[in-house]
Amino acid sequence: MLKVGIAGASGYGGGELLRLLLFHPKVQVVHLAGDNRAGELVESVFPHLPFSSRMEKHPIDEPWKDIDILFTALPAGESGKLARLYRDRDVHIIDLGPDFRFRSHQRFSEVYKMPHPYPEGLSEATYSLVEWNRKTIKNSRILACPGCYPTGTLMGLLPFVREGLLKKGSHIFVDGKSGVSGAGRGLTLDTHFSEIAESMKSYRPFSHRHGPEMEEAIECLAGSRMEILFVPHLIPVNRGLLSSLYFTLEKEWKEEDVWKVMKKYYQNEKGVCLTEKPPSTTMVRGTNRTAISLRVNGSAAFVETAIDNLVKGAAGQAIQSMNVIQGWEEMEGLPTIGAFP
Repeated sequence: MLKVGIAGASGYGGGELLRLLLFHPKVQVVHLAGDNRAGELVESVFPHLPFSSRMEKHPIDEPWKDIDILFTALPAGESGKLARLYRDRDVHIIDLGPDFRFRSHQRFSEVYKMPHPYPEGLSEATYSLVEWNRKTIKNSRILACPGCYPTGTLMGLLPFVREGLLKKGSHIFVDGKSGVSGAGRGLTLDTHFSEIAESMKSYRPFSHRHGPEMEEAIECLAGSRMEILFVPHLIPVNRGLLSSLYFTLEKEWKEEDVWKVMKKYYQNEKGVCLTEKPPSTTMVRGTNRTAISLRVNGSAAFVETAIDNLVKGAAGQAIQSMNVIQGWEEMEGLPTIGAFP
């Protein structure tokens, strides 16, 4: 059995990671850390999880010695500290946080307004959008799982960028809508029930940290520099993320020909559902799937994607990355059929 530890296990992402790993037939979870809940039974932190263990403190000074993979689901600046601690050990780091999503520590510092905790580790890190980076992922020690918004956006956009279909110099408009769990488990006024119920609003328009991440990922995975105009929205659902992408093609296209391009990249992907009807978040809730639809009107293109922000947008993508590292079937242990309604 592959032995794993989770740092940041008391948050939504870490809890979802534990839930999914309990289904995995080849994995044993041997350590769980959540500093603010250390010492508590897991069932008191997550009553829905039948796991008889207690939360530990994060291994800041002394690394866990009995693990093969360390999952980190921590705020910016924290995962890098643990990665440094494990630098001389034969342990893979799979980070659900942002510390290794940028190639340079200067860019990370610009976006997150803090020094990078482990700049030397960036050379070992790979951006782990599995469908687009499998070969590199397999041979990497540190894997940076994309953010939830970049995951939904990149899955819909990269086929067009890779094929050179976008009009040069044009902007890409990204309208993202995420469930409240994407804001984390901490208490805030914006996620208070009375503030978010029966309401929706944008936040950080054109200044959200995932915008620069999208631009860098496009350059890294498709070799093109594009300007993203990104506006995220908070919507009154627990989980789910819908990304609406608007952009201009380099010429007028027939919609059926654009579908051929999309199928070229995704028709054999078990984790992708191409649908002519606009996708909904309930289509993919609880699964590691991405649902994608598109419409074309001359040179105007509209692509829409739906993911579960806690699964494909976080924990599921991390497990998918683990499966690639191990040479296992990519979707092993991951749900592909959602719960409805």
